Amino acid sequence: MAGDTPDQGEGRLISGRYRLLRTLGAGGMGRVWLAYDNELACEVSMKEIAVPDVPMDASEPAQRIARARSEARNAARLRGHPHVATVHDVLMHEGLPWIVMEYVPDAIDLQAVVRQSGPLSPAETARIGLGVLDALTAGHRIGILHRDVKPANILLAPDASGDPYARVLLTDYGIALQPESREPRLTATAGILGTPGYLAPERARGEPPTPAADMFSLGATLYATVEGHGPFDRHGEYATLTALLSEEPTPPERAGELTSVLQGLLVKDPVRRSSPEAVARRLERVAQSSPGGVFGPPPGAAGGAPAAGGSDGFPVAGAAGAVASAAGAPGSWSEPGTPGHAPGAGQAGPWAGPATPGATPGAPGPWAGPETPGAPAGAG
Repeated sequence: MAGDTPDQGEGRLISGRYRLLRTLGAGGMGRVWLAYDNELACEVSMKEIAVPDVPMDASEPAQRIARARSEARNAARLRGHPHVATVHDVLMHEGLPWIVMEYVPDAIDLQAVVRQSGPLSPAETARIGLGVLDALTAGHRIGILHRDVKPANILLAPDASGDPYARVLLTDYGIALQPESREPRLTATAGILGTPGYLAPERARGEPPTPAADMFSLGATLYATVEGHGPFDRHGEYATLTALLSEEPTPPERAGELTSVLQGLLVKDPVRRSSPEAVARRLERVAQSSPGGVFGPPPGAAGGAPAAGGSDGFPVAGAAGAVASAAGAPGSWSEPGTPGHAPGAGQAGPWAGPATPGATPGAPGPWAGPETPGAPAGAG
């Protein structure tokens, strides 16, 4: 990665046009710089793609270059969308790609907001979720899957009103994919591309990506935003992936009215996962009806999830119920409509919802999946 020298860091001229001013952020893939565009006389962000001195395998440098080009290409197709960070150009400089992007002053990623200030309120989480959902569905309509939705890839920034988190921008389309494209598949050493804890279970099993997988990642992101931790967080990536595949999410304590949205998005079976239309309606209700304020109350305080028998009807099980769920023992939660599930038979667990009057025993619950009759599997 470039160091902070005149030739490699601040002050460096890229492609004879962009002057690097200062570092905005850094990660495993490289750095993001604030730069000055000498041609248009304006500030831009530039993503520098780093290639490690000792690659994990011979294909890694080519994969990183392919990822940068993919990010620029996919994000450019969504240019002008109010909730997608705009990409202006991708260029090669000294054999490596640089991505030229919109500079968003005073932006901060959602992960940093939660880490620095604590979980957000259900209403604020719902508002952010609506923006991200809008960006995802715009991509899905033209065949682009994001594949790495997580708090670190969501930027919040002020608008003219002065609200510091008014703008919601989805970033990093670097591992996005057009399922029917003939582009080389971007892979990872472990065979899984994505972030453990936010990855859909079917993706962790190596199944092809679908819009429904992005919806699961959205659910995990909203859960982390309102709860302050992920639904499958464990000590270490392997333990997190194991929980993702074999255990139910940790019951939320702060989500309140957002709980049913999380339930529908975090269903392990992609066919039964909530549709974008259903999620949008529920998020709008939460954003409009929940108490105001950006940051949420402590667990158990007003606005958090009710105790057992609370007003929204979601029983909250104790630790024994959670362990039973992971083991598949009697009394554990199971998805509506799965074999052996008997609604109303006393088997409700930590994520069980209220019985729907007139519902057919064994039929999908109100947040089980797409509401459109005959919706294709994986259609989100």
